[in-house]
Amino acid sequence: FLKNYFKKKDLKVVDIGSNEGTYLDFLNDMFFLKKIYCFEPITHLSNKLVKRYNNKDIKVYNLALSNYKGSRKFFEYAVSSTSSLYRQNNMYQSLKKIKSIKKISVNKYDNYFKINNKIDICKIDVQGEDFKVLQGMTKNLKKKNIKLIKIELSFESFYYNTKETFYDIIFFLKKYNYKLISISKIKKKNQKLTFMDAYFEYKK
Repeated sequence: FLKNYFKKKDLKVVDIGSNEGTYLDFLNDMFFLKKIYCFEPITHLSNKLVKRYNNKDIKVYNLALSNYKGSRKFFEYAVSSTSSLYRQNNMYQSLKKIKSIKKISVNKYDNYFKINNKIDICKIDVQGEDFKVLQGMTKNLKKKNIKLIKIELSFESFYYNTKETFYDIIFFLKKYNYKLISISKIKKKNQKLTFMDAYFEYKK
């Protein structure tokens, strides 16, 4: 999908919830990444990203994004990709082992991208905070500064106190003329849909 969408374009990428950098690696295998912005609250992972991509024009922020500026309790789980601003419920017992709980900084996307900074693709995978991240980027959504948004849609609640559903995300983006154009990485549990990645494009 992405090869067909971007052709041979050099990309400016925002990766929110970078974790180990798996998605960046995926993009880097297909495209020349001319500018990379990463947001990753786990310090040793953000340090790894700086080292691994030191030959690129990269900026790594060791914090989480949301819809406000402040601080929050952060749960780092043994499986780092499930780490979150929220405590896990009992959906996946095998993933519930907590490595650490600490206070981290949170901020808004709009506070980092204030000028007309055009982004080709923005990936959001933040384990329960996805809707609030979108709320924190409304100025950039209004300005049409992001061409393509990739976001994880959840069909089951994986964390306590996460109220927003995939419907909220779809309709919120629709308000800013972002339409769902592709899906990938569909995950199921007991034959029921649990997660999938969705791509939204700005369309007039």
